[in-house]
Amino acid sequence: MDRRYNQRITADLPVLLTLLESEEQARGKLLDLSESGIGVLLRTAADPGTMVKLEILGIIFYGHVAHSKPEGAGFRTGIFVEPALLDASNLVELVNSFLVSHVG
Repeated sequence: MDRRYNQRITADLPVLLTLLESEEQARGKLLDLSESGIGVLLRTAADPGTMVKLEILGIIFYGHVAHSKPEGAGFRTGIFVEPALLDASNLVELVNSFLVSHVG
């Protein structure tokens, strides 16, 4: 059963995640996004509740880690970002436009 409230858009874009407490950075891959969250694949796990800064296509978001679960050689990490911030950034539209222009 899918517990998501919003439709997810799949993507394959680079992301830079910064753990705000330690300033540790991790490069990863954007897997999907919706109006309420961002799914990324990282090489290392991130503790749920950790406050993070996430950069995608030059846009910076702040949020917290909702979950981090093993997947393949990495960790599928869900980042909760306040829906109003995602909406105001137009990230969903930007990713869609990027994917259309670079894939289709």
